[in-house]
Amino acid sequence: MEGNEQNSAEELLEKGRYYCGQGQTIKAKEIFERVLEIQTKELGGDDPSLAITLNHIGAALLNEENYDEAMGTLERALGMQLGNLGATDADIGRTYESIGRVSLGQGNYEKAEVLFRIALNIKLELPATHMSDLMDVCHNLVVSLQMQGKVSDAVMMQKGVLAKQLEMHGEDHPEVVKLYVGIAVSLKTQTKLNKALQMLDKGIEVCSRLQRTGDFDADIFEVVLLSKALCLQRQENFEGATEVFTELLMFQKETLGEIRLSTAQTYESLALLYARQDMTDDAIKAYANAIHVFKTVLGDDYPKTKELAPTLKLLKREKIAKTLRLQGLEMKAQGDLANSVLLFQEAQIIYKEIHTAHPSPEAVSKNIYAANIDIAASLELFSAWKVDQGLLEDAITVSADALKIRRRTLGDDHTDTKERMEVHRSLLKRLLENRS
Repeated sequence: MEGNEQNSAEELLEKGRYYCGQGQTIKAKEIFERVLEIQTKELGGDDPSLAITLNHIGAALLNEENYDEAMGTLERALGMQLGNLGATDADIGRTYESIGRVSLGQGNYEKAEVLFRIALNIKLELPATHMSDLMDVCHNLVVSLQMQGKVSDAVMMQKGVLAKQLEMHGEDHPEVVKLYVGIAVSLKTQTKLNKALQMLDKGIEVCSRLQRTGDFDADIFEVVLLSKALCLQRQENFEGATEVFTELLMFQKETLGEIRLSTAQTYESLALLYARQDMTDDAIKAYANAIHVFKTVLGDDYPKTKELAPTLKLLKREKIAKTLRLQGLEMKAQGDLANSVLLFQEAQIIYKEIHTAHPSPEAVSKNIYAANIDIAASLELFSAWKVDQGLLEDAITVSADALKIRRRTLGDDHTDTKERMEVHRSLLKRLLENRS
């Protein structure tokens, strides 16, 4: 065969593995198929050594999402292995796992579950199994269980693997942290958020110890902190989530570098939390930093970069509205009611503009509400001042405007609205008495 003189099957296998590692699966598959031809010609079609090559071809087909051909190739490899090797051989475990991944890709989750369980049991029985290999099959088994809605089974399985690993290797291992995170994710799916947080805190404790012993994995610690922040956010513990996201950001900047996609995403998450908590200045800074990092990493035309720029602009407008409202409150305290109303109205216009352009929220809706109440309160005081000046008709006009705002904002059944209705009626009654 062409190239057979220059390259042994072993050399070609290494070359194929290299291309596979580089993500060039089509080229890798072509090389593995050449190896299979060489081996078949030299050893015969049933030699057990062909199983390894078939496994490589199956993996390449799987990466190409050619599931049917991958399934046939891998099942042929498994048949050879079971007929020639022990049932707990590491290669058999890998083949079961590969067939499970094909089944997962085909949407056959029940079959995938069975295959992943077999692969997991084989790997657990082999003392030389690397924990990262164990985590891969564990993750795939969790996915197959979750896709069937068997979240409780997923948690039970993960805890079983964790117990085995704690017994064999102890707690202070990066892969144990991954197990804690995996269990937390499953618990979060069940909305058992407090238990999920307990798992994540255990993971953080292990990371802290690993940092002292030199086995610390920065990428894993980043994942643990992110998972905890998202869990707190899911609980609507926005203050706690902000605190953890801030810790995550500091860690990313100091250890991993600021100009990274994940750092930009942390800035964005913080900006959203700040905005939700009405911390406009902090939100503006966080959005500006997020845009800068997104631009640096992905360029000006990246959708997220374009999406955040208008949001930042609206936040700056909101800051102006807040300043106007504060000035209005000062004017009101000084007795300058006419100007306080004007300032509140300007703030209200901006808040409505923001709400129309970017309806997020509670934060914006709350500010519109506050501006409306401020306007009504100032108008009511202004109406009372008009009464004191003997300008009863003007007072009634101003009172009517205030009442409209109360009714629109609070509704007719609200206590404050009812009180203002009584005040307004008394003014109308007084006007009628004066005219009679």
